[in-house]
Amino acid sequence: MKKILRISGLLLLAAIVGVGLRYYWGTHLRWNDFKNYTAQPGPIGVLDGSPLERLGIRTEDLRETVPGATVRFLGRTRYLNNARSVVTHTIDDSNQFVPTCLDAMDKYGIKATVFVSTEVEIIDQLWPRLRRAVANGHEIGSHSRRHQCQWPDTFLFCFRAYTDYEINGSREDILTHADQPYVWSWAYPCGNCAGFEFVQRKLARAGYLAARTYPGEVDDKHNLPDLQTYARNPYDAAYTQVVQKRGGIAKTGRTDVGALNATFDQVHRRGGIYHFLSHPAWLDYGADKFYERHLDHIGKRSNVWYVPMGPLYAYRRVANETQVQMLAPRGKKARFAVYNQLDPKAYPNSITLEFAVIGVVEVGAGGKTLEEGGEGPTDRWDAQYVRRAGDQMFVTLKPNTILEFRGG
Repeated sequence: MKKILRISGLLLLAAIVGVGLRYYWGTHLRWNDFKNYTAQPGPIGVLDGSPLERLGIRTEDLRETVPGATVRFLGRTRYLNNARSVVTHTIDDSNQFVPTCLDAMDKYGIKATVFVSTEVEIIDQLWPRLRRAVANGHEIGSHSRRHQCQWPDTFLFCFRAYTDYEINGSREDILTHADQPYVWSWAYPCGNCAGFEFVQRKLARAGYLAARTYPGEVDDKHNLPDLQTYARNPYDAAYTQVVQKRGGIAKTGRTDVGALNATFDQVHRRGGIYHFLSHPAWLDYGADKFYERHLDHIGKRSNVWYVPMGPLYAYRRVANETQVQMLAPRGKKARFAVYNQLDPKAYPNSITLEFAVIGVVEVGAGGKTLEEGGEGPTDRWDAQYVRRAGDQMFVTLKPNTILEFRGG
């Protein structure tokens, strides 16, 4: 009997070890996933040292006022180029419909974050089109490497699914294959695990600025989360509405063009952020179909900023943390230092500053003259230009530069 018990015990131990090994190796778990479980994220993309010193500005150059100044700083605009509202689009999954979806967006001037999983079979066929998308103002975001899903999304599943291999590895895959300076955003596969704080910490430690969820798909709560501004928690970021047919485990989709357009109109009137989500496989394409009819309604508006999700969330931080300091004019109409403490690799965004001006002929930044522009739809997030509106001037530029106003 004792021998039988010993054998049974050994078999049980072997079974436990076997399960443990399958658990460990099958999910790419490594020691760092355990060691850093409670580690807190630090600030993302913050440089050491003085930004004014980096610009070569001395204390004696700083001014509170300049007597008789004909240029007056009024403030930062809410959105780039003083746009009334924002349109941002996110699409999920790596499949054969992604190029068609991008072609439709480009037809109507919509900019999107394309969330891809970087170890699915078709991804090698998609990289050439994705690189073109980046060059055209879109963003490639991470949807993990292998797109693992489970309902319900238990702690154990999330710990196994959200490894450094999936989180950091997918970022590296995107940076390797797409000419993009940074990967700002993550989309939770199937919306799983967005509510786990340790997962949000891991995403922040990896350098993501925002993570988009897909809430309540089982109960059809994903169709209209109705977020019309920035998410309070950027690592649990919802969106305004879906634009897609029924798919996955959901019971319904959202394809009524009148309802879709009315939701956008409401956000636009309020000056908010309209964020719509689609899965390219759950769309109908063509000018007479619901997806393109909605794109036609919201696209190419002169008072809207079209921007991907990641650069939009990066913009918020750049705008909030950028300082504008008047300098001694040194023979110019006016000079200002525009600066922040942020690493331009992670935050290459432009912001827009508003000035009241008299007699200004041209504007320079970093020693280069800024061209006049900004008319029509705003569809870039890193461009630099000047737009005049009577005695007001909107200057769109990248911070950490010296801004000069020159007369005739």
